[in-house]
Amino acid sequence: MKRTLILLFLALLPCCMPAMTLLPLHNQAVAGLLNRIGGKGTSKRIVTQIDASLSPQADVFVISADKSGRKPMVTGSSTIAVCAGIGWYLNHYAHVNLSWNQLTTDLSRVEFPVPARPERHACKADYRYYLNYCTFGYSMTTWTWERWQQEIDWMALRGINMPLQIVGLEVVWRDFLMKDCGYGETEAEAFIPGPAFTAWWGMNNLEGWGGTTVNNWFARQARLARQITDRERQLGMQPVLPGFSGMVPSNFTSVTGIATDKTGLWCGFQRPYILDPSSKDFAEKARQYYQRLADVMGCSRYYSMDPFHEGGTIASGRYAEGYKAIFEAMDHSVGPTSKWVIQQWQWASYQRSCLTAVPEKRLIVLDLFSDGNPAFDRYKGYEPQEAVYCAIPNFGGRTGFFGRIPKMADNYFSYRRQYTTIRGIGAAPEAIEQTPVVYDLLYELPWMETQPDTRQWITDYAAARYGTTANRPAQEAWKGLLETALNNTTTLQGPHEAVVCARPSLNVWSVSTWGGTDIFYKGQLQQFIAANMALLDAKPTVADHPYCQANYSYDLCDITRQTLSDYAYFLLQALRQAKEEGDEQLFASRRDRFLSLILDMDRLLGTNRIFRLGNWTETARKAAMEVKGWTPEMLDWMELDNARTLITTWGEQPQSEGGGLRDYSYRQWQGMLKDFYYPRWEYYFSHQLQAPPEGWFGHDWGWAHNEPLTRYSSEPEGDTYQVARECLDKYVTITRQPGGSVQYGYRL
Repeated sequence: MKRTLILLFLALLPCCMPAMTLLPLHNQAVAGLLNRIGGKGTSKRIVTQIDASLSPQADVFVISADKSGRKPMVTGSSTIAVCAGIGWYLNHYAHVNLSWNQLTTDLSRVEFPVPARPERHACKADYRYYLNYCTFGYSMTTWTWERWQQEIDWMALRGINMPLQIVGLEVVWRDFLMKDCGYGETEAEAFIPGPAFTAWWGMNNLEGWGGTTVNNWFARQARLARQITDRERQLGMQPVLPGFSGMVPSNFTSVTGIATDKTGLWCGFQRPYILDPSSKDFAEKARQYYQRLADVMGCSRYYSMDPFHEGGTIASGRYAEGYKAIFEAMDHSVGPTSKWVIQQWQWASYQRSCLTAVPEKRLIVLDLFSDGNPAFDRYKGYEPQEAVYCAIPNFGGRTGFFGRIPKMADNYFSYRRQYTTIRGIGAAPEAIEQTPVVYDLLYELPWMETQPDTRQWITDYAAARYGTTANRPAQEAWKGLLETALNNTTTLQGPHEAVVCARPSLNVWSVSTWGGTDIFYKGQLQQFIAANMALLDAKPTVADHPYCQANYSYDLCDITRQTLSDYAYFLLQALRQAKEEGDEQLFASRRDRFLSLILDMDRLLGTNRIFRLGNWTETARKAAMEVKGWTPEMLDWMELDNARTLITTWGEQPQSEGGGLRDYSYRQWQGMLKDFYYPRWEYYFSHQLQAPPEGWFGHDWGWAHNEPLTRYSSEPEGDTYQVARECLDKYVTITRQPGGSVQYGYRL
């Protein structure tokens, strides 16, 4: 206990130190960030300073000229406020937008304008939360430290101050089980899943799946956990660490003799058990767990626990008592300044008891799906606790250009006015590296005095994205996207799904179990295609700003992919119509066009690294190669049993088929379209529209675990603009109307 409190004190020390004492730490951290994102010397071109007197409580930044009048200066009340100010300056003054497709660039040739007058922004959100347990599976499974530090810089530029951090959780549990619970090495590691599935294990959904590795993997994870948490703290963040929810292995009673309770199944997986909260052993095991957690990740103010996530139950029914025990264990183990962070996601009636079982303002409720299906009214703003307005821009990593920008901008301000309990804003995506515009707006909202005009904001975004205010085609393109794909107002969980990725049928209503293929903006399809065409026309102006070329290439690839994916939806309907009408010649023609479309989409996506399967599989193997004494078998374990399985079958047949998890994380990626989805459709069309006698699981599992192993490269091939132009010319019709207007359609 004493050691834990010392670690907590050290972790929180920067928050208590006077501003002058912090200056060397601040200068070093911010200078490092600037030089990483813009190249060596960038920190000498933007003056930064910390001034705690700007605000005694809220984070504040001021953008101005330095004393010489020749350089821009960002002053902040804290390190994270300075970082947020740098991000604001880059986007709104220098017209530089750094996001997942380009997290760093050479800024040596970019002009940094000096502000004519100071611009001040005070943050209205104490909590700026980021990430979801699922993100650590669907996106971050394969990351090395190089990629992680880029993401942490991305967070800092957006002012995020409480990111979820679960890397190293397997190390914590291995140490806890072996050192405190009497487990042997083999027994402990049988409980721990593979890297791709750690997130769901951390939410008490499963145990052991995809696991069985070597000791050196744990050493690699322990090292990475420290690198992540150290950097986050240096930049002024308090990571949200995985606390003790009472979760234990399902064989815990037989090993230790301590009473446990079953929590049921999750999508066919055996859930871990939970300790009896009334047991005298609960507090002691929690204390031991928090000690092991501190050894790996240090301490924090925030701890995440979700004991009954997605249907978890206990036979005793003592839920309120369980919540109370979980809180008291945290409070006693890490101190009275700690706060429990809990996800509100599809709560059952018994889960709301946490609101009263935990002392007032010691629980922070993440209203995870505020942008799609907010629950503030249902739970009266989560009184008497604090709440965070969150968005889930993506589910499962399923590919699609999608957002709720107007709704999100309106709802955040309106709910904040209605409920004083809303103290924060956050993004809780199941996966990232898609539709970065949504995140750029979300994290600017709390720094705004009033609700923004989203049409003006998107115009400014186009300027930041492509380096100039003079690119009219780009501005028109983004206005069109704002009114179509970025203007969803339903409870749809992520983008509508791509029929080319579905198990073949002439009647495809969904790809995954919980998705749907209906295009929510199909009444405005002309406008979306027009936006795609306008983005093509933006290329000449973008060429004048080389550092923006990566943004343009990514956006054009993604939006053209969406246009072609939508085309496939209508082409499949036309195929069904031809079949129903008995027109075999027309059916054959449309069939061949459909198959050709899949291959053309594969070629388009191959022009950008982010849309290549090789980007996922190569980094998986690189992560495994960081393990001392790695073997080829370990590289295959990382790619096949984890990275490939996650995005195809997810589990074995009972979980994939019976549990509904197959294709939940489907991806429209180069390599997958050609080698995974295309063969399914080709088989279907060549076998009288029938699936294999044994079903599709055998095909899917076989590809995920194929031998001899097919290797995929992350290196882009071809020019995005040229391939996009060819595809649009091939599949989109353009009709010029009297008066000069243009009508777009698809070649069916």
